[in-house]
Amino acid sequence: MLLSIGLLVFSIFFTLLSWRRLDLAIAFTVFALPSYLIRFKIGPLPMTALELMIILVFFSWLIKIYIEKKWSNISFSQYKWLFFLFLIIATIAVFISDNRTAALGLWKAYFVEPILFFLVFINTIKKREQWTLIIRAIGASALLVALPAIIQKFTGWGIDNPFWRNEATRRVVSWYGFPNAVGLYLGPIIMLYVGIFWLRITNLLRIYKSTKKVKLNWQIFFSAAVILLSGISVFWAQTEGAMIGLFVGVVFLGLFYPNKKLRLVTIASLVTLVTLVALVSPLRNYVFEKGSLTDLSGQIRQEQWRETWRMLSDGREIFGAGLSNYQTAVAPYHQTGIYIRDNTPNFEAKINTDLNFRKAHWQPTEIYMYPHNIVLNFWSELGIGGVLVLFALVIYFLWNYRCVKNQDNKKVYLILIAVLIMIVVHGLVDVPYFKNDLSVFWWTLVGLSIVLLKNKKEITF
Repeated sequence: MLLSIGLLVFSIFFTLLSWRRLDLAIAFTVFALPSYLIRFKIGPLPMTALELMIILVFFSWLIKIYIEKKWSNISFSQYKWLFFLFLIIATIAVFISDNRTAALGLWKAYFVEPILFFLVFINTIKKREQWTLIIRAIGASALLVALPAIIQKFTGWGIDNPFWRNEATRRVVSWYGFPNAVGLYLGPIIMLYVGIFWLRITNLLRIYKSTKKVKLNWQIFFSAAVILLSGISVFWAQTEGAMIGLFVGVVFLGLFYPNKKLRLVTIASLVTLVTLVALVSPLRNYVFEKGSLTDLSGQIRQEQWRETWRMLSDGREIFGAGLSNYQTAVAPYHQTGIYIRDNTPNFEAKINTDLNFRKAHWQPTEIYMYPHNIVLNFWSELGIGGVLVLFALVIYFLWNYRCVKNQDNKKVYLILIAVLIMIVVHGLVDVPYFKNDLSVFWWTLVGLSIVLLKNKKEITF
């Protein structure tokens, strides 16, 4: 009852906000991306707080367009054919699925609503002040996730899983139920704010050179706080995929950002790091283990990918398993466990002959919701068409860099590319799209890139 009253009051105030200041409503929605965890029903229809906000924002925008008779002003952006195709493929995937009720829920939450939000975003967020508003909302959202995670590290509060809650093996989960969600959400935001922090510092140095005065402002400290607190949270969540993705994104930005000193520092740092890895045996072994996926999680991932490939190869190459049907489709191909390999001599022989050795190396495995690989995720859910659209979206995003007119805006676009690279690299071992907040963030990132494409004036910080 209290939840229903609270949602009603919130809906009224949020509708008024959307009507009066649509850009603020969009920014609040971005800030509240984790609010998909607040779930309820409107009649028989499952709903989340995030979905409610997106729907209210969309219809407020649509009614305004109708009243003002500005249909011709609606922009579908350069991505219109790709997102229309994306929606068509996702719709087909609903009918491929054996569980169409669940599939419709994912179709609504991961495809229809994020794209509707994207349409409102690109038709509303156009000015520098609005861009900055969205960036601040993203940073504030990161703090909303990071602060509970930091508290959890010292208290164990809110961690349901006993293994993750145990002080010796603790992994923070923030508002989510699992640690990887922390890295999936915070990783791209850290990458974004690393670039923003660099821009703000370089602007500060440029002002100092001309005026000999240091003008610090709260935005620099805010950016530093987002990076530091979010980075600590990802580290304590032990999301290695996010850390590797961040490393690759930072290296990309260091090598391609138009600053010779930064490029030299990046190259020197890489050479130093490679030398350390080559000379220090424990570090070399660690990098090899992670890079070759021979650790526990890596071997489980490899088995999961083999099972997924067997499922796809058995008559599902074109259409995949359908939305929300992966677990059912892969079940006949699933191994209940695997033998975790190590450096023991004659490993295969001992597995075959030594019962105790076999028991010690046996690791039960579950069927996860997705294959934990960005290509296989899209393939199993949407079929080969979904994979092709994913590739097209990424390539077009990269290609549009050359279309940015303002040179300062091109620097900002490079930061967005670094964020995309971070997401894709992390996605090689995880699920960076098929979650309510992540799918909306994906299209928000595309929306931010379109703001840069449209603006000939500088939109930097």
